[in-house]
Amino acid sequence: MEKVTNFRWRYIIPAAVVMYMMAFMDRTNISFAAPGMIKDFHITHATAGWVMGIFFIGYMIMQVPGGYLAQHWSAKRLITILMVIWSLFAIWSALAQNVNQELWARFFLGVTEGAIWPAVLVMIADWFPKGERASANAYWQICLPITGIITMPLSGWILTATSSWRIMLLIEAIPPLVWAVFWWFLVEDHPYQAKWLPAGEREYIETKLTEERRAFENQVKVNAFSMIYHPKVLLLTLAYFLTIMGTYGLSLWAPSIIKALGVGYLGTGLLLVIPNAFSVWTMIYAARVSDRTGKRSAVVAIVLLIATIGYFLLGAVGTMLPWLAVLFMTIAQGGINARQGPLWAIPTDTLPPNTVGPAMAIIGAIGNLGGLVGPWMMGFVKTTTHSFMLGFYVLAACLVASAILVMLVSDRKVRVRGFEGTNF
Repeated sequence: MEKVTNFRWRYIIPAAVVMYMMAFMDRTNISFAAPGMIKDFHITHATAGWVMGIFFIGYMIMQVPGGYLAQHWSAKRLITILMVIWSLFAIWSALAQNVNQELWARFFLGVTEGAIWPAVLVMIADWFPKGERASANAYWQICLPITGIITMPLSGWILTATSSWRIMLLIEAIPPLVWAVFWWFLVEDHPYQAKWLPAGEREYIETKLTEERRAFENQVKVNAFSMIYHPKVLLLTLAYFLTIMGTYGLSLWAPSIIKALGVGYLGTGLLLVIPNAFSVWTMIYAARVSDRTGKRSAVVAIVLLIATIGYFLLGAVGTMLPWLAVLFMTIAQGGINARQGPLWAIPTDTLPPNTVGPAMAIIGAIGNLGGLVGPWMMGFVKTTTHSFMLGFYVLAACLVASAILVMLVSDRKVRVRGFEGTNF
């Protein structure tokens, strides 16, 4: 076998990072648009929470079909098509003339982006063996905080320069149309399809993945969707739902919280670079610890408990001064983002290969509904109490519950023969 190179890390991961940065930008830039929408559409903070969160109802619809299509058709083709379509709905969001139009635009944006996440997870599983998978997941998922590092100041600058949330959304809706072309030529679904991949690396990947598949050969083959009802998947789904509540309950309201403390749009965007920059480090570090020790569940639980400290402090004293808010947001976001790589390595490591796509899709589909509940809950608390304090305490409790649920999930492979003697 030739020397194993690392071309897969140079092609697949960067292409996925850039692609999902654009998706995450079009999903979260509404956090900067929210103050303008509240004013222009004459809506309450609670209604604004629905506008932010309705994306995740649409997002849920395509999770399972997206995972299935990626595994049985083509993740590359599916993502290319959806990049073009989601860009068009993002443009509609910028042009909406009332809150009902905005709600529909955000809903369909969620529908078109919903298949992206499971499709990339399936692609990662087809390119990176088990010992590299948590790191691969973490490296491409650092697009989440990196997007914040880039788009927070960008959105703040556009709003400062134009005083128009519509122009900001419109400008940020165009890049996916361009990147769809690059995506088509940069990535392939499987190593054997990639002409740019050296033979030694191709042989290494295929050998490792074949060994993983053989580990399940003496088990009874199960229907691809049967794992949806397995206790491991149900526990991960509920845990993910609670963490997504925490993620978007904070991130989609963070610009409004900082701005309310007397900071301008550009200053708000620059301050929010700090939590996202810290998250890049925590995601990589937690993934490496997870790959080195194999203790996926324990790593996820620990970082969630660290994030809980940040949420509790935000509720207690964090909204008094801008620097305090940013400090505690940094602790919260650093912890909650660090869960990503280890958490998504659990199903790919422990479930039968033919069930991974649907299982991850259902975890993402139901779990991401937390992205509706979290922002709405925070908006409702703000509308009724004129403060976000109680909301942060609720989010902290959600993360504690999620850490407990994850610790109930075993890192061992599922035994699928009639579900007898299964390990969670």
